Amino acid sequence: MPGGRRIFSRIQSGSSYPSSAKGGSSSGSHGGDEREPNLIPLASMVVLPKHVVLPEIPADGNLYFEVILYVFGVIVMGLQYVNLYKTVWWLPHSHANYALNFYLIDPYLVSFLAVIMSRRLVICFLQEVLVCRSHQGLIYWLLQLLRVVVLGMVVTLLGYTGYHVVTQHSPLYSLFLCYPLATYLILFGFTVKPLYKRYQAWPRPVAGIERPTTKHRGSSREASSPSAASAASLMAGMSAAEKDPLLFHSCTLTPDVVREEVELLKTDFNDRMKQVLFNSMLSAYYMAFVPLCFAQNVQNNCDACWNTLYYDTWWVGQHVCLTWLSTFLMLVTHFLSPRYLDLLHRSALHLGRWQRVEGRHVHVPYSAWSELQVWPQGALVKHVRGLFKADGVNVTAEPGNSMHARFYFLFHQPMHVMTWLLVLAAILVFYQFFRLAQSTEWSHVMCIALVLFCNFYTVFKLLRDFFIMGKTYRDHDPAANTQTRSD
Repeated sequence: MPGGRRIFSRIQSGSSYPSSAKGGSSSGSHGGDEREPNLIPLASMVVLPKHVVLPEIPADGNLYFEVILYVFGVIVMGLQYVNLYKTVWWLPHSHANYALNFYLIDPYLVSFLAVIMSRRLVICFLQEVLVCRSHQGLIYWLLQLLRVVVLGMVVTLLGYTGYHVVTQHSPLYSLFLCYPLATYLILFGFTVKPLYKRYQAWPRPVAGIERPTTKHRGSSREASSPSAASAASLMAGMSAAEKDPLLFHSCTLTPDVVREEVELLKTDFNDRMKQVLFNSMLSAYYMAFVPLCFAQNVQNNCDACWNTLYYDTWWVGQHVCLTWLSTFLMLVTHFLSPRYLDLLHRSALHLGRWQRVEGRHVHVPYSAWSELQVWPQGALVKHVRGLFKADGVNVTAEPGNSMHARFYFLFHQPMHVMTWLLVLAAILVFYQFFRLAQSTEWSHVMCIALVLFCNFYTVFKLLRDFFIMGKTYRDHDPAANTQTRSD
């Protein structure tokens, strides 16, 4: 548990704990007027958490990441076509002269899939490159004209290829291209901003320093006004992301500020995970599954004779799953950066959690829970949901609030999320190594090897972040340092 410095907070001066609580004396401990001479004030037990400062870890820019993600999607689509239309050209009596039956691949469908999956890359290019700070002058209008030309070309190409796909195939097959719309409505609702908004489609940047706040000493009124002013600018909500895109952490002991910050970070985390889930599903669906839906049979010399197209169903299904997992890891590694996970960890330390105390007939000293009060480690409070015990450096969470409990569980240990991602990546890579060792066909070897090679970059970033974060937190953990010196 991180150490901290003791500091007075917005705590009622009358709240205290009997030092002889273990002796079984419970008279006057439930808010009576009688007071014992040896009471420990709660204000002296509150500790402000100390936070670790992470070093600068190189991170991919949004445009660079989108290029990598798009190239990976094109590779995956090409490998799925290899699984479908491969030939045995090396046999002496084979009628195939090439490794693939290229004439069976629909060029309009390939172009349509390539254009529709370039959506994020094109929008990111327009927002990162074709942008001018000044809203006047010739350069600004030239950039605006270039943006219109690029968007017009993409929309025209998408409409042209989509028209040929719809006319050449039955309406039932064309419906396969619209199924992701249902998933989008479930995740985001009836809004299009998550498709192009800079700080919704891509992660908001995290500030490297804490938002300055005044020290909360003295009366609660003196401590609440500066923190409320800083919280108002911090908690403006996601609608003000364009004006203040940076995510800050306010190191404060004002409970309402901490809870509002946790609510904001919870919303931002959920939005990021929605983007990760939707875009990973979209890549696997369009780049690996849609080619299966539009697979064409082989036509013989006579117009009425058709041969059924045979392919390994289990293998192409496995390719779809591996594509989804690989894309998921790439996206979640980009959206959940080490600095962002550290920000969530800092807020979780200020939030704390409550553990329900069982046994209604046991007489224990407690205090009535107040939303304007910071509770120290081990404090017992009475809430409408029951009796709770504080667990954490300090606790500002609401007893029985499931969202607060989940937030603390996920992020109170800074390495939890990174460890889970690394374990998932290790399982994926080892499974691909296992399948590669068992593969005998040339198409299977190429399919597994190329996807595995793309996953190496994700594993490298996860291992780098894991070791840097682990070393940093270990060096600043007093318990770990004490154990190391004793050994």
